[in-house]
Parts: sequence; C-alpha cells; structure tokens
Amino acid sequence: MDKDDVSIKVGGTAKLTPTINPANATDKTGKWSVTDDSIATVGNDGTVTGVKVVTTIVTFATTDGNKTAQATVTVTAA
Repeated sequence: MDKDDVSIKVGGTAKLTPTINPANATDKTGKWSVTDDSIATVGNDGTVTGVKVVTTIVTFATTDGNKTAQATVTVTAA
C-alpha cells in the first residue's frame, strides 16, 4: 500500500494505491474491503470516504488471494 495510515474528515476522501510486485506482474487486479463500512467506505479505485469519527482498516487483496495490504484509516470530525 502506498500509505500505512490515513486521516480523513467525515465526508472527506483519500486515495489508496496498492503496490503490486513484481512490477511486471500480469494480474494486478484485486478487491478492496473495509472492516466496517459504517465508519468508512472504499470504492473499486481505492478511494476511501469517511463516514463517522473512529478508526478502521482498509484492505486490498489480490484476485488470486496470495497477497494482501492494509492501511489504517482514522476518520475525524469535519
């Protein structure tokens, strides 16, 4: 992940980008998820949106399931 920790305001957004190695990997696809989508949501492009004040974990897992990356997202008051 390009960031280990992200802080955003309620209603704010931040973009996370997974780091796929090796750089010439043929399949760089995967799925984004968030521990609790009542705290923050994550889109298919890695854009995280803050929903309520608290901390959660955003995860990117490769399609084959062999690799995952996580970032801690802290949502603060707007």
